[in-house]
Amino acid sequence: MSVKKFNPIQSIHEVATAMNSTQDPDGLLELILDRCIQICGVESGSLMLIDEKNGFLDAVTSRGMNQQLLRETKLRIGQGITGVAASTGKAKLVNDVSKDPDYIQVKEEIKSELVAPMIVEDDIIGVISLDSNRLNAFTADMLEIVSVLAHQAGQIFKNLQTIRSLEQRTKIQATLIEISKVVSSTLDQNEVFDSIMVTMEKSLRLEKGSIVLFNKEEALLRIVAASGLSPEEIDKGTYQPGEGITGKVFESGEPIIIESVASHPDFLNRVGYLSHFKHDPHNVSLLCAPILSEQTMLGVVNAFIVQNKHTDLKSFLDFLQVVASIISQSIKIQNLVEEAKKEISRENIQLKRELKNKYKFGSLIGKAASMEKMFEKIQLVADSRASVLITGESGTGKEMIANAIHYNSSRSENPFIKINCAAIPENLLESELFGHKKGSFTGAVTDKKGKFELADTGTIFLDEIGEMDLNLQSKLLRVLQEREIEAIGSTKAKKVDVRIIAATNAELEQLVAEKKFRADLFYRLNVVKINTPALRDRVEDIPLLMNHFLEKYTKDNNKVVKGISREASKLLLKYRWPGNVRELENVIERAVVLAQDEILSEDDFSDILSSLEDLPEHSNEVTQLNHVETVSGAEPLDLGSGRLTPGQLDGLDGRAMEIVVSEVESRLIQYAMKKFRYTKTRVAKYLGINRNTLDKKIKELNIEY
Repeated sequence: MSVKKFNPIQSIHEVATAMNSTQDPDGLLELILDRCIQICGVESGSLMLIDEKNGFLDAVTSRGMNQQLLRETKLRIGQGITGVAASTGKAKLVNDVSKDPDYIQVKEEIKSELVAPMIVEDDIIGVISLDSNRLNAFTADMLEIVSVLAHQAGQIFKNLQTIRSLEQRTKIQATLIEISKVVSSTLDQNEVFDSIMVTMEKSLRLEKGSIVLFNKEEALLRIVAASGLSPEEIDKGTYQPGEGITGKVFESGEPIIIESVASHPDFLNRVGYLSHFKHDPHNVSLLCAPILSEQTMLGVVNAFIVQNKHTDLKSFLDFLQVVASIISQSIKIQNLVEEAKKEISRENIQLKRELKNKYKFGSLIGKAASMEKMFEKIQLVADSRASVLITGESGTGKEMIANAIHYNSSRSENPFIKINCAAIPENLLESELFGHKKGSFTGAVTDKKGKFELADTGTIFLDEIGEMDLNLQSKLLRVLQEREIEAIGSTKAKKVDVRIIAATNAELEQLVAEKKFRADLFYRLNVVKINTPALRDRVEDIPLLMNHFLEKYTKDNNKVVKGISREASKLLLKYRWPGNVRELENVIERAVVLAQDEILSEDDFSDILSSLEDLPEHSNEVTQLNHVETVSGAEPLDLGSGRLTPGQLDGLDGRAMEIVVSEVESRLIQYAMKKFRYTKTRVAKYLGINRNTLDKKIKELNIEY
């Protein structure tokens, strides 16, 4: 059975939400047991409460267990793995029950067991026991989350017992429900604390109250939320552990009722509470309850109550202890949330680093002169604010160039928003780009931020810019000129700092001439123009791209494909690639996925072969892999003769050294390989280079042997 990845925050939140929707203790405990079984992916489990009178564990609810067997098998406290956990209060994970001396066999098929005690205020009230038919079924992470849910189950059970004892005090019940709703409706800790105090004041008419938490850095107790206190009074509310009534409750961990706070020697009145009770300060009581998380003291919650003959201080203290427990759970959830945020932040930082590495110039593949010029231009323009227009045929990698510009700029840590202008209907594109206000048109039920606002301080990539209608072009021009946007239905412009990179496979100059594209917008976008060359114009890059995509898709698809045959390589070099690099990538991916041999042959590229067979013979010159390279319009080279014609020399302009040296190196290495029977160590010695350099040369020159 595969274990579904669990989310501890979601599991705790679901249980907290269930607390607001039911007052049925059995239903809540069943929900927690179900969540534990689902998280661990096991076959059976039970939730048991301690029967102190008889010394047994009583199964309240179970899953996957024989009910009659459960009734007949009464585990004593301290007996078996479950009974030991119930007596010691320590969770236990046993991934092979046959090796645990405490295990008592209930079912033959059980191989692993996990037990977490339900503890409330140091009292063990029961256990959650999970069983699996598999060895090594549990992990430490599972033990941790089941322990949290077990404590929550215990607290739920204890809370409900307390609530039952206060059934006739409907105001207290209603207040607890309201506070629980607050906790389950937000993950903002400050909002939770403030709402708890407001709810207590309004529902129970408590005179004053505060939540005081221990600040580890300052080693002080400090008021974090209060009812009926000014900000200045709240600032005065700091205490040393053991100082005053609040400090003593924190130090002892015991709740307290002070019948008359005005006459109590430990009451410091540091905040000035008594000034609020001028008429009868001796009739004011103070209730304090510690806020505990398992064995750790977190702080104190207190409340002042003006007594009358109907006041039941014990009931109010019970209520305050429940509130303290809810605050404790809220803090625990918040800590889990913060840990999750930190993890997400770490993942985001790692992702940004990976993106930056992915789109650095070295990852853009190409050694053709046209590609080297393009790389140089990208490097020059990346860190500027200038708008960039990327042109080129479909499939030449315009979006990849945009990525490289953004992730190598000073904006790389800020948003990079992409939008395809041709993929969104004209009537929706304006809303997508600039946003809209609620009610500005049919269907606008809420305010919506546009892509430009989302890209503020970063970069926006407008793909297929030539497809944008003239009306929207004028609004885009305003963004470029004024650096501000205006949402649909809004009368207020908003400043944005966005760099624009646009791309198109259309001839914008022709569209301008035909009045289909605004000339002023074209000149604003065309500050820096980068043209991505077609693959047929950089044939020398095809072997590099072939090897790159072959390595990528063999890894992605877990295939063993070691290379491409010479005949298949010639076939791919002969093809004109109307879909450019994207088409080459798709062809290699398809061949790898469908490959049945370790070497891709012509049969693996049957679609390309059939396309070439439909063309007139000799319609396309073939550039020979690893050997002679040609430049468009130049005479074919024959370096074997050792002589080059003037026309051939002219065709080598800018790349003469590269082509000639590569050819000489290739032939020399092939000669040495044959001479020394492909013994690389001997070949390297003959050539006067080391073995690693030889391997590098063989790979760079695509030498087959």
